[in-house]
Amino acid sequence: MESGLPFSRFAQWNRGLAEAIVATSPAQLAGRFAPTARDLLAADSCHVGLYLREGACVTIDGERPDRWNRQYDRGLFREDPFFQKFAATQDDFLLPLSSFDAFHFERTPYYRDFYLPSRTIDEITGVFNLSPGVAGYVTFFRHMGSPGFIPADLALAEGAGDAVRLVLGRLWQLWQSGASIRGTANRVELSPREGQILDLLMDGGCAKTIARTLAISPGTVRNHIKSVYAKLGVHSQVELLAGGGDRRML
Repeated sequence: MESGLPFSRFAQWNRGLAEAIVATSPAQLAGRFAPTARDLLAADSCHVGLYLREGACVTIDGERPDRWNRQYDRGLFREDPFFQKFAATQDDFLLPLSSFDAFHFERTPYYRDFYLPSRTIDEITGVFNLSPGVAGYVTFFRHMGSPGFIPADLALAEGAGDAVRLVLGRLWQLWQSGASIRGTANRVELSPREGQILDLLMDGGCAKTIARTLAISPGTVRNHIKSVYAKLGVHSQVELLAGGGDRRML
């Protein structure tokens, strides 16, 4: 990673990593890591977050709240080619936007609804699986008025991949441990089966994966999930994972 990288940027990257790893909340981690990662690639912005295989996305605001993150989390992520690739594979990947050129990306609704309004012209996104049901992602953006990314930028991002995975793993730990749900669960009457399902949901599992783990039908799992949500006063897995944490991120 040091080759061709000014020492000052390399030192700043190392400091940012160290500060992110000792963060005590998802928002604090993003606030420390996103600016450092952005500067590493001379990007205009950098976002981090979590993808859940049940079809949910949680973007953690970094330096300041980002209204495009809210629109992305509320549904646009399903049109994102990077999310679609995540949903179709269990493999980690780090790719530039140009890898989707053959699919005529500029003609897609996602390009129209997200790229054009947010003035985005290019991106590099890395997706790293953290458990069977959850992956962390980091996205580097360049906006109108900036040049697109070049192969050297992608090589630099690839060189930082192991460190990024470590930070995203910490993000997932904080997102889980920041929740007060497990404490709440101890105060409500969950059945033993509901307790099992709660634990698997907290690990990022979805109805299908939980059904396979427990050798019961997905329909039965969904019924248990509805009961767990009702008893805990939540409405979705993302809200469950957020628990008593930073609700503004939902």
